[in-house]
Amino acid sequence: MNRTAVGFGLVLLSAFFFAASGPYAKAMYASGWSPGAVVLLRLLGCALVLLIPTIISLRGRWREVVRGWRTVVSYGVVSMAGVQLLYFLAVEHLAVAVALLLEMTAPLLIVFWLWATTRIRPATVTFVGMAVSLVGLVLVLDPGGSELSLAGVVFALGAAVCLASYFMVSAKVEVDVPPVALTGLGMAVGTLVVAGLLLLGVLPADFSTADVTLGASPYSWVVPILIIVFTTVGAYVCGILGLRMVGATVGSFVNLTEVPFSVIVAWLVVAELPSVIQMYGGIGIVVGVVFIKWGEVRQERRIQRRVVLLSDPATGPLSIVEVSDDRAVDAGSGASQSNGRARRGRDSTTSR
Repeated sequence: MNRTAVGFGLVLLSAFFFAASGPYAKAMYASGWSPGAVVLLRLLGCALVLLIPTIISLRGRWREVVRGWRTVVSYGVVSMAGVQLLYFLAVEHLAVAVALLLEMTAPLLIVFWLWATTRIRPATVTFVGMAVSLVGLVLVLDPGGSELSLAGVVFALGAAVCLASYFMVSAKVEVDVPPVALTGLGMAVGTLVVAGLLLLGVLPADFSTADVTLGASPYSWVVPILIIVFTTVGAYVCGILGLRMVGATVGSFVNLTEVPFSVIVAWLVVAELPSVIQMYGGIGIVVGVVFIKWGEVRQERRIQRRVVLLSDPATGPLSIVEVSDDRAVDAGSGASQSNGRARRGRDSTTSR
């Protein structure tokens, strides 16, 4: 329970940090910056901040990076560069609220992905939590009257896929690369990807040295860049540590609190006031997260009552059967024992 509470707090803090960087980036766009330029400095700054911690955490563990280089590269391309670039491209074609709503379908993708790969249907209360969270998200975003663009929808859904990948990779406790190092190396890979796209002319590279207005006061462009960099570092580091404690499904739904957090920060930075309906939406998101956590606990109890039978030429592919606790089959036994018990299990249990 202590581990879960700490993980929940870290993911919540990560969501706040992610939310804090958005309004500052929006203020920079108003002063002549392009999304690609902001993303490049964001990734580059984070890579530099995490350079020393990354080197220290990898002392004597560089072989693990070599063995897991595919994870590191995919993490940088998809979870770092992909999420940010696709989201900002979607914002160019859609209203910010609609783009964010489509991107936040990532938890749905995770639930259905786990359902398809494990063949275990999520608990009913999980679906309830999904519905409540998404209804609350809609209330917070209030996207009524927005016009949809097909290109924008594609970009936003692409960002959702990348976001789901971020949650899944970050939650893998079997990844040998330390969390800080994974974040630092991912930032470096993402920087190279975005820099390449800017140099090739795929994305516009518009920079500006004009003052940026924050909370009705002008500041040097260096100030919002520093805030964006340090909040991004905190967001990813806290996110990885928290996700490894609470899992991808719960963590992805806790991340929905990024929306009400962004409303509050936007109110302070760019004078955007939240409405009453947005407040109710934030409450709905929190309630939905509670249902998701409840569903995860029930799902763990269901899995404890299941056994995976070994597969061999006689029995065919793996099958999952429901058994009582006092009749569980030892999955680590020999194939002949598994075959015999499998036949007995099919006679007295319900196959799924």
